[in-house]
Amino acid sequence: MPIGQEPDEIDAESPAEHDVAVALGFESLDADRDDQDDELPSRAEMWELLQQQGRTINRLEARVDELQHEQTRAERNRKEIASRLNDVDDSIEEADDTLEQTKEIAKAANANANQAKSIAETGGTAAEREDSEDLPGSVEPSSSPLDFLANCRQHRVKTHLVDRGTPRKNRFRALLLMKRWDEFATKRTNGSGIFWTRDNVKEALTAILGKRPHAQTLKRVWKEMVGLGSSDVDVIDRRVSATQDSKEIIAMDRETAEGLLDTRYHHLELLTVDGKVSDGVTPVVTQSDAAEV
Repeated sequence: MPIGQEPDEIDAESPAEHDVAVALGFESLDADRDDQDDELPSRAEMWELLQQQGRTINRLEARVDELQHEQTRAERNRKEIASRLNDVDDSIEEADDTLEQTKEIAKAANANANQAKSIAETGGTAAEREDSEDLPGSVEPSSSPLDFLANCRQHRVKTHLVDRGTPRKNRFRALLLMKRWDEFATKRTNGSGIFWTRDNVKEALTAILGKRPHAQTLKRVWKEMVGLGSSDVDVIDRRVSATQDSKEIIAMDRETAEGLLDTRYHHLELLTVDGKVSDGVTPVVTQSDAAEV
């Protein structure tokens, strides 16, 4: 064998690059890399995927907006239903009040008839009969249903107006807030009297109820204030200034307002514990006012 070889002979006897890669363990890595290169999506496929994702995001955003609108509508419907239920409750309460007033008027009419019969049988006029009946201890007679109820014990009044069969809650509320005139009513600058605006009544009712009153409740209580006050109150229009519209107010003399706090009938117990009006109420309230009590 010759000592030296020609270059061509050396190249011919050299191993191929593939054989060297196999011997060194690199062939499998190259195959995996080739497979990965083959699995990469094309630019068109990537663009289509991005478009699909964009459409999905748009659908989700639209669904979120739709759900938010549905939630808003549901909340609005809930409030409307609650308001309607409140109106129904007020209507039922007003119907109960009307029924109770009718019963009281019938009772008063029956009492008047019995009294007239008694006067006719015993002789004498109605005026002479009234003059002969004096309250115990020279107690001053009431001037209105408001003045009467305000001067009776409150727990008995509550039993009379609220806790019995046909409750008159708004009448009791009207009584409570009118007794708190010093806190919530507007005082005249000359000290001659006080008056209630609807804002005053709303503020007082908020304090009594612990929440802002419904518009219908405010309307019912205002009506009860006028009815209870009878001749002790005046319902008039008041204009604060030339630039403002006149507003209806319920006015009362200061002396009459202070008389609501006299408690002068507490010891007489003119309202019995079962909520009924005792016989002693007849000389305290006139027959026309008794129908309102």
